[in-house]
Amino acid sequence: MSETHQHQRTGNPLIKEDLTHLCRCPCCGAPDCGEEYMLLTESEGRQEAVLFGGGTFRGYLNYWFYEGISPEEYSRLPEFVRHNNECIGWQDISAQCTEIDADDFLFTLGSIKNGSHKEYPDEDFENYYYPVF
Repeated sequence: MSETHQHQRTGNPLIKEDLTHLCRCPCCGAPDCGEEYMLLTESEGRQEAVLFGGGTFRGYLNYWFYEGISPEEYSRLPEFVRHNNECIGWQDISAQCTEIDADDFLFTLGSIKNGSHKEYPDEDFENYYYPVF
């Protein structure tokens, strides 16, 4: 399990993609109803970012959070998903620019893309989120 720590952002990252137009509020239907996330990467001193609607993205994560899952099954879920379910780590409401494990995040994305259980059949994930991330 990777160590989670705060990371100070320096300078302005290059915004590579803005996917906020894909987020639809389940209550009012408006695009990106105020919950916006930024995935920031840094390599060789260069920062790049992707903006996306958090509510819609969390909908892809939530299909793992169901009654009846055994503790053993739950422990095998990606850390990124468990943090979403438990409101810790990157999902802690007070978290500011929390570092996530890149391999775990990519594993999560692959699991969503290849999962057979999709409560929210939505081509936006496969057509927009997955290729961008």
